Amino acid sequence: MKKCLLSLLGLLTIPFVGAATINELPSPANIGAMGSSLAVSPDGSVFLSWLEPGQDETWALKLSRFDAGTQSWGAAQPVASGADWFINWADFPSVTPLSDTDLMAVWFVNNPEGDHAGADGHHGGGYHSEYSLSHDRGATWSKPQATSGESLITEFTAVLPLHDNSRALVAWLDARARAGSRPVQRLYAQTLLAAGPDMLVDASVCDCCQLSLVRVAGGALLAYRGRTDTEVRDILLAHWRNGKWDAPRPLHHDNWEINACPVNGPRLAARGETVAAIWFTAAQGLPRVQAKLSHDSGATFGEPLAIDLGRPQGRVDTVLLDDGSAVFTWLELTGNEAGKSGGIFLRRLSADGVLGQPEMIAPSTTARAGGFPRIVPLGGRQLLLSYTVQGDESRVATLLVSL
Repeated sequence: MKKCLLSLLGLLTIPFVGAATINELPSPANIGAMGSSLAVSPDGSVFLSWLEPGQDETWALKLSRFDAGTQSWGAAQPVASGADWFINWADFPSVTPLSDTDLMAVWFVNNPEGDHAGADGHHGGGYHSEYSLSHDRGATWSKPQATSGESLITEFTAVLPLHDNSRALVAWLDARARAGSRPVQRLYAQTLLAAGPDMLVDASVCDCCQLSLVRVAGGALLAYRGRTDTEVRDILLAHWRNGKWDAPRPLHHDNWEINACPVNGPRLAARGETVAAIWFTAAQGLPRVQAKLSHDSGATFGEPLAIDLGRPQGRVDTVLLDDGSAVFTWLELTGNEAGKSGGIFLRRLSADGVLGQPEMIAPSTTARAGGFPRIVPLGGRQLLLSYTVQGDESRVATLLVSL
């Protein structure tokens, strides 16, 4: 076992262990693909979704199911396509299993230029999320519908299956208030497939940071980057219980004051009463990736763990494995800043509190073209990772990782 690192800024330090075995799987995505997501259904099936360019400037959302027996991806299935889609490195579509057979797909469509722009011209005319449902594991899909019936600019949409009558809890960043005296994004949520108005979660949040939703005892837990009047943009948590949202509270007091959006959202994972949280901050001018664990469904969290190697770019993710351990991933710069060369790094925190040594599991650009790597548990101490590989034409790669 290697000696632990020195503590930085009061972060908890613990010893290192571990090594990973990594195998790249043939990807079902064509050249030019980007913006991949991974999701697990209640029966353990894993789905990969991604964006793929078509003809005449159209884009398509596609889907593939992982065959655990052959450890390979199935044939790509089309979900939806359009020529008016909003295509972005940070805000990309997803497909979420609502049950063993029901799936929900979300993507983003441009609004007509100038029709709905905020006072500051945020994203031109803006864009909105749409969703479609499949009741046969993606063979057929329903007619698309807008996520919100009240707002025309709905961005960075997160979906959480509720597993009761195929309902889904959906949260998003909302620009309906940007034309006001203080143009800020708001955070709203809605229970789709059930009647009810949009629910305001937070009246001022960071503009372009992803959200993370997990199911916990008694409801759901949402993590996001807030925004105060003094431009402090720390990570906040909000609980959803009995159809209502509790007042948001800080995950940790980083006190990161920044007059811009870092486009670097938090990620949560939940299993039983354990919740893992990971996030990026550059408070006090020191970029770092931190993680925390909760053992009471997110009611309280322990001290922050120092995760990165000193040059992190964020774009984090986390999962909880069958053995009770947590896995954290992030992007880290390994070359010079101008070249943007880096890697996707991984660390495992064992159930008894031993932190594995950081391992680079794949080289990756830290430029925007590299997107946001995503991981899901596969069973035992295996996980799947998907990410965008930059080149003359981008591609979506997937890795099978054994710990």
